[in-house]
Amino acid sequence: QPQGNTSKLQEFDQVFIQVYNDNFKLIAGDFWISKPTGYFLNYKKRAQGIYGDYSWSTKDKTKWKIQGSAALSKGKFARQLIGGIEGNQGPYRLRGNENEQFIVILSGTERVFIDGKLLNRGQEFDYTIDYNTAEIIFTAKNLITKDSRIVVEFQYSDLNYARSLIQAGTNYTSEKFNFWLNTYSEQDAKNQTIQQDLTSSQKKLLSNIGDSLYLARTQSIDSVGFIDNQNLYKLIDSMGIDSVLIFSVNQDSTLFRATFTYVGANQGNYKFSNSNALGKIYKFVLPQNGIPQGDYEAARIIITPKQKKFVSAGFSYKLGKMFTIESEIAYSVNDLNTFSKLNSNDDEGFSNRTKLTSLIPFAKKDSVFSWNYKTKAEIEILNSHFSPIEQYRAVEFDRDWNTRNKNLIGNQLSSSLVNEFSHHKNGTFALELAQYTIGSDYEAYKSRLFGRWKKRGFSANWDGSYLTSVISQIDAATKIPNKQKNEFLRHKVNVSQEIGKLKIAYQDDFERNAFKKQSLLETQSYLFYDKEFSLSNKDFKQTDEADSVSAKQINYKLFYRERLDQRSDSTRLQNAAKAKNIGFNLNVNSSVNQRLDLVVNYRQLKILNEKLIQQTPENTLLGRIDFDKKLWKGALNWNTFYEIGSGLELKKEFLYIQVNDGQGIYTWIDYNGDGIKDLNEFEIAQFVDQASYIRVFIPSNEYLKTFSNEFNQGIFFKPEKIWSSKTGVLKFLARFSDQVRLRTNRKTNNFKSSEVFNPFYGNVRDTSLISSSSNIHNTLFFNRTNSIFSMDYSYQNSLTKSLLASGFDARAQVYNELNFRLNILRKYTLETSSQLGTKTVNADYTSGRNYDLEYFLIKPSFIYQPSTSFRISLDSRYSEKKNVDGETSFVNEIGLQMKYNQASKGSLQAAFSYLSITYSGLENSALGFEMLESLKPGDNFKWNASYQRSVSKNLQISIQYTGRKSETNKTIHSGGMEVRAFF
Repeated sequence: QPQGNTSKLQEFDQVFIQVYNDNFKLIAGDFWISKPTGYFLNYKKRAQGIYGDYSWSTKDKTKWKIQGSAALSKGKFARQLIGGIEGNQGPYRLRGNENEQFIVILSGTERVFIDGKLLNRGQEFDYTIDYNTAEIIFTAKNLITKDSRIVVEFQYSDLNYARSLIQAGTNYTSEKFNFWLNTYSEQDAKNQTIQQDLTSSQKKLLSNIGDSLYLARTQSIDSVGFIDNQNLYKLIDSMGIDSVLIFSVNQDSTLFRATFTYVGANQGNYKFSNSNALGKIYKFVLPQNGIPQGDYEAARIIITPKQKKFVSAGFSYKLGKMFTIESEIAYSVNDLNTFSKLNSNDDEGFSNRTKLTSLIPFAKKDSVFSWNYKTKAEIEILNSHFSPIEQYRAVEFDRDWNTRNKNLIGNQLSSSLVNEFSHHKNGTFALELAQYTIGSDYEAYKSRLFGRWKKRGFSANWDGSYLTSVISQIDAATKIPNKQKNEFLRHKVNVSQEIGKLKIAYQDDFERNAFKKQSLLETQSYLFYDKEFSLSNKDFKQTDEADSVSAKQINYKLFYRERLDQRSDSTRLQNAAKAKNIGFNLNVNSSVNQRLDLVVNYRQLKILNEKLIQQTPENTLLGRIDFDKKLWKGALNWNTFYEIGSGLELKKEFLYIQVNDGQGIYTWIDYNGDGIKDLNEFEIAQFVDQASYIRVFIPSNEYLKTFSNEFNQGIFFKPEKIWSSKTGVLKFLARFSDQVRLRTNRKTNNFKSSEVFNPFYGNVRDTSLISSSSNIHNTLFFNRTNSIFSMDYSYQNSLTKSLLASGFDARAQVYNELNFRLNILRKYTLETSSQLGTKTVNADYTSGRNYDLEYFLIKPSFIYQPSTSFRISLDSRYSEKKNVDGETSFVNEIGLQMKYNQASKGSLQAAFSYLSITYSGLENSALGFEMLESLKPGDNFKWNASYQRSVSKNLQISIQYTGRKSETNKTIHSGGMEVRAFF
């Protein structure tokens, strides 16, 4: 037990060093030792680094605390603005700070905003995200339109350099005075690269470019010799141009590896030619009149090592009972290229923010006239080179001041004065006056009136502002100063009145943003008026992660929404588009056995002036039903989920990567004998020794407009819960049970009601079906838990179709299965399984892979099991397969299996089988591989053995061996050994 006061124990995964009378005692364990006044040094290990703090306090409530941390940084912060696309729920692709197209998002680091509102992640909430592909899809609760303003803040994995992070801080707290000091440093180790290797010449290049990162381009040609699992090129002279890369598989040539980067139309000397199983192949294109004709170049951009440092210090002090002053200064260093000392004059920056607040109560809180007057005066100064660690301002700060994407340069000065009258029960009224300047480029003044009021069922929220600004910039072409004047008038109002159990509400959003240059109204000027009328229950709340619908509560809302958009024709604002929305939300939690969530939203967009707005008219329908129900004491469980919408489907590419034998999934069969690994020459390996490749999907930048629906249905009926105690027919029916699982996800580019709304419509050969993933499975059980006799019947219908960059890949399988089990005596069991079904493969990205076959198989087994440690079975199988083009195969198999277990020691398994195969068709083909099951016509033998042994409590060893023999092939032996250690 630790010494000292141990009266307060709380569980934490921490390690502490406790100090009493200058005697240190190390306490290792999951507990916290607390003392009202004392000294503590806390050292905590985290997954990403270490953390520690040291604090002390005195009886007069004065407290000091010092804390710090050091870590290996896993991610890099990024902030991305995304313009919504009409009727497109996603996916929307995120990119890195260096415009990296393919990044991995660190799980849970994202913050997603729509029109300034923070969203919740989850299919039942606002959006879903694929962290591996960095794609966001919005659910039916948020209709994405051309007007949606999407902002995403996130951290992504950046493995170009080892990056370290150091942070420390201290704060002093007393009754009137607070002080804090914080430091932060994050830097790339420029000599410790991870995903890129830098030569001395490349480091020299980086040292000479300063902060001009676009110049960090280097050629990517590397002499490697012949490598079997990569696309390689030979270097030749062509048409008087030397060092031209030509794709080659000739092992006798000096071969090179190259990375091709997209540089823009007519900016490179190479174009995409075609793809094979190892990736893309590029070909050289001869320049015309000195102008390149390609889009790619054999080059890559080198990511430069970066460094960020930040120091901030501040204080707050109470001036009497009513006034408080607060001030903070900060110093930042942002070095974009630590290899170079050039352009370092813009690395350092500073800032200061000072705030004075006062609170004057007019009367006591419980009096009739209970009002307070609050004033806040604030000023902020930012040096032009100041760089915060992360964005600290409001998510739409730049839009509120009309500075977004303006590239304004200079020191920033902002100030504001807020006067607020607040009532302790009913609400507040506030007036704000503010100004904001950026060097000599921008000057703006804004007045804002906002507040809220609630009394006797009436509720109102309002926020209105008027902004005037002047932007002064030099025209890049004429070098003549231009002045752009701006007037930005906006307001938001939300008013509601409760009438009994109902609530009637009205809300609107109005903006008039006019940009004038001389007497012309610039085309970026706009006006919109968005209004909504709704009828709901009095306590309606949109369900989210933090505020869900409570039990025995029904929430509903019916709304109508209209939006008018105006655009400038250089003289005035004219009507350009009009949109109408009607929708309904319903949330029901009437009991613990039932839940319903219904969302329907229909939007109609009309273009009133095609010259003013480049947008296609769209009619968008979003809907979702999520329903759960339990009946008859849980004997019937019903789960339904159905959603319709529209979005985009990504065209995927895939390649095959060679791995160690036995660790892959696919095998390569050179059907045409040309030595090139074509996409149609890979099959799923039937034996371990063949599994030498894995398939990796690579996202592209090509998308296709789609209409989608998703349907999930689960039904589980267990009548024994209500009829097991009955007699007669009900007692017999209680022996049956049924389980249904349906899951479909379809996307089509043809807006037909029979295809868009029907989740069961699917044909792999339908060209309008872009992608599909469906699985329908039903199993009817009889005597499911009976130890003597049981049987079950299953129906399975699965379909997958993927959109690839070069076409489609579709597979379908439908079968009926009947299983039978009978224990003749305690030691003898008879089992039989039979299937009747079809398999269809249709791939148009390559040739020679399509087939459509019917099959039948039956597998009887006779099992002898005298004890729990020994089991032996005699197995047989007969199958028939027939392709639509006439190819047939017949397989007869008989085999013997044995298993012997030693309790707590190990197990031995062995099997031997003989197969006789008759096949009419081409053996060296994808169809032949499927119908022959990776064997040969005639007599075939297969055998395997494995032994697993527990050497000790924490150590396990296993040995595997497999073999096979066909009439025309030599015997193939394959073995392996594995050792596992458990900690």
